[in-house]
Amino acid sequence: MERVLPKANFVFSVRPLYYVSRVLGLGLFSFTDSFVVKEINTLWILYTVILLIAVLTCGVYCTVQRVGQSGLLATIVVNEFLMMFIGALKAVSSIFISVAMNGAKSRKFISTVVKVDRSLLSDPITTYRKTFIFTLVQVFAVYSYEATLFTYDTWVWTRAMGSLSIWYFISGYPHRIVNIGGVLQFCDIVLLLRSRFQALNSGLGFILKDSVDPSIVFTNVAHESASSSVVMRNENSVSEDKSVTIIPFRDSSQFMVNRIRQPRFKILKQKNVHDFREIYDDLCDISVLINSMYGFQLLLELGVTTFELILSSYLMLATILGIHNVETDTISQFISLMTAWLLQYAFKLISITAPCHSATTEAENTAVLVQKLLLVPNFDHDTVAELQLFSQQLLQRKIKFTAFGFLILDYSLLFTIIGGVTTFLVVAMQYSN
Repeated sequence: MERVLPKANFVFSVRPLYYVSRVLGLGLFSFTDSFVVKEINTLWILYTVILLIAVLTCGVYCTVQRVGQSGLLATIVVNEFLMMFIGALKAVSSIFISVAMNGAKSRKFISTVVKVDRSLLSDPITTYRKTFIFTLVQVFAVYSYEATLFTYDTWVWTRAMGSLSIWYFISGYPHRIVNIGGVLQFCDIVLLLRSRFQALNSGLGFILKDSVDPSIVFTNVAHESASSSVVMRNENSVSEDKSVTIIPFRDSSQFMVNRIRQPRFKILKQKNVHDFREIYDDLCDISVLINSMYGFQLLLELGVTTFELILSSYLMLATILGIHNVETDTISQFISLMTAWLLQYAFKLISITAPCHSATTEAENTAVLVQKLLLVPNFDHDTVAELQLFSQQLLQRKIKFTAFGFLILDYSLLFTIIGGVTTFLVVAMQYSN
């Protein structure tokens, strides 16, 4: 593993997705291993402009061709128009926003994550390597599926309708490829935020567990976690003050703690809680950046994915029920194609909502742990004060992901979309019959 992944850091961990994002025009800025922003070559800017024009042209061409196709129901034409138009608009806006607005936000996001990782992660190398492997497998699997779907989609439709040109299908995929890249970006960033909340909760849980039994805290935390500089300062202050009487440690049923070492334990807890407060504040800043970077694109993505889900589900059910006439030898191929599309739409919806719900749940667990720590009677006044400030901070700054402020991204949104699509299909099937 050391030879395969020789240099693991945060930039290294996100390289698979970052390279794909640069190809798609979604990641214009490049970073060195020291997290310094490189100067962007003029050719990259020119490439992004050309890509923007190409995606817009393909979207307009595909929309006009699809709407002008004869023999389609009005509902299908309307859904196709909205699907193609909103999809192309979302892809173009994603590229434009990434270039024009998200540069400074991306730099701030990188610097904040690096700051949090230095304070929070106990084994960052392992974390970065796992992230690298996950993003590599994710990118390979998603775009392999996309390539297979494009090939099968083109084959089925050209076989069923010989009048369609292959350029029609080619022009319909650039905006889809860009859009799936934006979804992967958002999904991975929110998953990263969730993992940092898990590490934060693990630290708070460690304090809670060890605070229940003072003997565990004294033997494990004070000796292992306290820095050598703190220990030397305490020892020097004790040796210089001749009026202090050192009470030797002795075993007893009530566990008498050494009076000289006890303040060191309390100071350590106060500092840990304060550090966790700063980390939580940084994580809240990251969530705000995520909402501002992806909010508008997610709103459009949810709209186009909902239209695509409705259209594909309607076509598949209409074919199965015999409402639409399809050649007998192509029915199974058409149904399998619609199923493949439905799997992709479900993947996008789950990739948007599930990580947000999981990250929000982890943030709520942080509040639960802080409230439990406030009930521990062994903390000194300063530690309790820090915990009370932490509790107020949790009330004032809550983690929430939204689509441009209109929709809260969680499982309730996913279930609402599923319910709406189901209701539409029931009404459409009755109307068609």
